[in-house]
Amino acid sequence: MKTLVALACFLIVSMVLSAQSGPDYNAIADKIVKHSLEVKPGEVVIITGTSAEEDLMAALLVAVSKAGGKPYIQLTIPYANKRAAMETPIKYLKIPSAYPLIQARAADCFINTVSTQDPALFKDVPEDRLAAIRQSNLPYQSALSRVRNRNVSLGQTGGIPSQAYASYKGADYEDLVYMFWQSVDTDYQKIHDRGTFISTLIKPGSELNVTGKAGTNLTIKVADQPARLNCGQCAENISASGAASVWLPAGEVYVCTNPTSANGTIVIPSMTYRGHIIKNLTLTLQNGHITDLKADENAAILQESLDKSTGDKDVLSVVDIGLNPDSHPLKGSDYYSWEMGGMITLYIGNNTWAGGNIESDIGIALHLANSSISIDGKQIVSNGILKLPEPLAKK
Repeated sequence: MKTLVALACFLIVSMVLSAQSGPDYNAIADKIVKHSLEVKPGEVVIITGTSAEEDLMAALLVAVSKAGGKPYIQLTIPYANKRAAMETPIKYLKIPSAYPLIQARAADCFINTVSTQDPALFKDVPEDRLAAIRQSNLPYQSALSRVRNRNVSLGQTGGIPSQAYASYKGADYEDLVYMFWQSVDTDYQKIHDRGTFISTLIKPGSELNVTGKAGTNLTIKVADQPARLNCGQCAENISASGAASVWLPAGEVYVCTNPTSANGTIVIPSMTYRGHIIKNLTLTLQNGHITDLKADENAAILQESLDKSTGDKDVLSVVDIGLNPDSHPLKGSDYYSWEMGGMITLYIGNNTWAGGNIESDIGIALHLANSSISIDGKQIVSNGILKLPEPLAKK
């Protein structure tokens, strides 16, 4: 089958990090362009990143051009974005921009390579200003749910690892970087097989039960939309409307929820939100909505964001199960990412990116490490370990 052959070809033996040379950006770019995106002659490809990703963006530009595509670089300047957020009058921050809408319709593909060089950069920006920026992006967000383009984002939680982000998450930088690129260079056939097996168990109306030692105990019903896979290739997620997106490192099966179905409690011992550490976050949900939010530290930061957001901002909208055998929590670190094998991620707010119809200007990911999930009574993850039949369970 064409898809499986392409996925198998995605293995990038030469790009695994070495202490001397680092990742092979040319090999990475070649695989993203040829296999993740399958760029065709004449297609417009927008490549975004910061100056820290210049070498990778350059390799992507060349790879797109060699495939016959038309590449365009779009530079992000984080400190300038922060200054603009702080210094621009709020009435101007609220004005939507037509350009991203035009760009979304004109481009065939997007490649995002942004890293986090300063995790606390926006920590002191007042919520009123951030809310104004989010609301100005709503027309663009709505347009993306209808535009048929293909997107690849290199880097899930925190983007491509940086020294500053590793320190912020309590991780050894070399360990995090090595795991990141090894996870990108994983066995994509295994991810596909794992995801296909789990997706066949998740049916419209299926009941999911999520539990955790910290106190999470939640029941959720699945929406009518079929489960989606992130196995490293956009072709897996082409649908009747909206973008076909993948995130690297790949390795997820995710599903939209019935928006009135979530009941119970979510407990997160520690998480970071916009540069703030939130300790022992406890969310109570009733009929899909958050009815109570509390934490030992910084609960007000998260509550203010929800209060000043629009749409179905407090709805549990997506459940995600990580599949990647080479991505895992690091000892002594609270770095958690969607693709980690056995990681359960619950998502609050807008889910149009996942094929759903819950709209909001905010989205919040909650990673539940060492937790469990069952599908219609069949346990799929137990204390952070995938429970799959052989040979799917083998690394």
